[in-house]
Amino acid sequence: ETAFKLARKWAYKKKHVPENQAIILHCAGSFHGRSMTAVTMSTDPASKENYGPFLPGVMTVPYNDLGALEKVLNEHGERIAGFIFEPIQGEAGVVVPDDEYLLRAYELCKKHNVLYIDDEVQTGIGRTGQMLCIDWIGVRPDIVTLGKALSGGMYPVSAVLADKEIMLCIEPGTHGSTFGGNPLAARLPPPPWKWSVMRS
Repeated sequence: ETAFKLARKWAYKKKHVPENQAIILHCAGSFHGRSMTAVTMSTDPASKENYGPFLPGVMTVPYNDLGALEKVLNEHGERIAGFIFEPIQGEAGVVVPDDEYLLRAYELCKKHNVLYIDDEVQTGIGRTGQMLCIDWIGVRPDIVTLGKALSGGMYPVSAVLADKEIMLCIEPGTHGSTFGGNPLAARLPPPPWKWSVMRS
């Protein structure tokens, strides 16, 4: 949810998308959580039943289909805030995209000034043999979401990572979390110096 909010804030403040017209683009078959935005994005009927009406400003493209992604970006790119994807889809079965898909999607997002949002909740923290699954491709996402393995399975912890040009679009007091700032949760993930060692 934080990644979606960040993308929309960035779109209005930095990309200058007209008010209430920002679009989040996502892939069919993806799973991004249980919030209303995530449920809106779901293409699983069981996840959507009796939860409508759903949120506006969301568009779906087939996963691993560069032609469809390029078509939507060409037609609506000026209003698209971000493209969120899982580098390997988990809930849809283990769906691995073609080798060039994630790299070419990154290039298309750069071309259209669209945030490239990598959902690593299920694939991050070494689960695919790299620190992040996207590291196999060699690109740096604009936003990364992490969870599950972030605390080594010891405690519920999640994180959203972005550079300050994106992160600081949300001003103090305009976003929060019931458990944000939990000292135990903040202590469990490895300290930053360990991340750099693990990445090298």
